[in-house]
Amino acid sequence: MLPPILLQLATVVGVYSILCWLYANLRTPLLLLFRSATQWFAGDQKSLPKVYGQWAVITGSSDGIGKGYANYLASQGMKVMLIARNEAKLQRVAEEIVAKHGTETKILVADFSQGEHIFERLETELLPLDIGILVNNVGVINEKPIQLDRMEKRLLWDLININVGAATLLCNIALPAMKKRKRGLIINISSLSSLAPTPYLAVYAATKAYMTSFSLALREEVTPYGIECQTVSPGYVHTSMTEYLHPTDGKKNSLSVRLVKVSDMIRYAGYCIGKVDQTTGHWSHGIQTAILNALPASLKLRVFTRLYTQLLHEYSDTDKKLT
Repeated sequence: MLPPILLQLATVVGVYSILCWLYANLRTPLLLLFRSATQWFAGDQKSLPKVYGQWAVITGSSDGIGKGYANYLASQGMKVMLIARNEAKLQRVAEEIVAKHGTETKILVADFSQGEHIFERLETELLPLDIGILVNNVGVINEKPIQLDRMEKRLLWDLININVGAATLLCNIALPAMKKRKRGLIINISSLSSLAPTPYLAVYAATKAYMTSFSLALREEVTPYGIECQTVSPGYVHTSMTEYLHPTDGKKNSLSVRLVKVSDMIRYAGYCIGKVDQTTGHWSHGIQTAILNALPASLKLRVFTRLYTQLLHEYSDTDKKLT
């Protein structure tokens, strides 16, 4: 039997660990409930354009989550600037938004894989706009798990240059004007994969860990200027990037059942705008995150290793998707 002093110490450590876990995982839902109730009782339901500014800029908005955010923000009365590399897709999304929401829409064709020289043109195009919300969504992924030494060097460059560079440089462009106006919101799309190193998705997960770290630190920098910064870290969302997980025969498996529809994710994530500074974008992803956060780092790594080793054997090739 342990001495009383060790039992007391174990109790203190256990209680402290539980309190830390509760704070980390219940802070966001409780804050969401509190701020929602406060706004409802106070009748303080200001529109997004009045709170942040007239224009929303969304990268990677030709498909998936970016397209979802563009439609949601347009539905809230914001003018939207759509940025992606596929002009035809962008034009279709813009036409859909105008037809559905009747809001002013612009498109800007930009291929972030081209490197830093494209940002001079982006700055010229974006500075005249009253940017209220910037959604940093563009990203590239090795669509299916793959070993590092089998990855194309072009893909490696794109993972680093796009996933890290685009959001960082666009924040650098947008922030000066936001600081002058003392308002604005930056939404950075990270991923549940940022929670732990992810074998066979190693570079992508590392870029998303950067995104989370960058976004949380940036929030502290911009808060004194009246600017908000929200980090969104979803799990599996049914987009073109995760299409390979969805069986073509219509049968569900352990992975396909985890896929959340973009519309469901955006409905929840959109409701979180202006209320919380961190969200997973969907309640089911919040539960997954809470479970993972209960594990020590070494065990999380084991869980991710087992899952992605399975995916490697089942699905791996060198395909990639860029939104």
